[in-house]
Amino acid sequence: MNDAQTEFLANRVLELLGGREAAIASMEAEYHALKERWKQDVDTIGRILRAHLHVEYYLTEHLQHMNPMLGDIDGSRLSFAQKANLLTDRGDVAVWRLIGGIRHLNKIRNRLAHNLKAEVTEEDRTVFLSQDVFKMMRVWGHKDDKTPLSDAPIDVLEHFAEFASSMLHSATTPHSKAFKQAMEEWAAKNT
Repeated sequence: MNDAQTEFLANRVLELLGGREAAIASMEAEYHALKERWKQDVDTIGRILRAHLHVEYYLTEHLQHMNPMLGDIDGSRLSFAQKANLLTDRGDVAVWRLIGGIRHLNKIRNRLAHNLKAEVTEEDRTVFLSQDVFKMMRVWGHKDDKTPLSDAPIDVLEHFAEFASSMLHSATTPHSKAFKQAMEEWAAKNT
């Protein structure tokens, strides 16, 4: 770009923006908006991303174990949503009863990515707690604790991610057969 072109472009941009003062005011407003978006609750962002990454790691492990003919899932570069869609009700009972929560975790992560707002809402909490096997095991697992179980949405998200990860992983371990049988018997009794 030569000097004449640079001068023309600078002058024309200022003119299109309503003059020098209006251009500066507009740029400052944009800069301040960007700075405000930067001021996020990094603790909540980290907690959401850690939960998502943790579940995805065990989701991949689970899919590879349950479907050895799939080949290298990581090499296929499937998205989290695509991996979640590979879970079916023909697999591990405890896992398929968590599919809605697993998909919802991905929605929260996507919401964060698209609007840069780190929040987990009461509605999100309700979705996780509607996963019956999670809700049941969450209460049972903390029945002897001296400290109360937190119902804060971000805490429920993390509890769900830990539980879903353990269920995804447990399906790949020898002790998963006992849990699977117990879940199948419970489901048969309550249908």
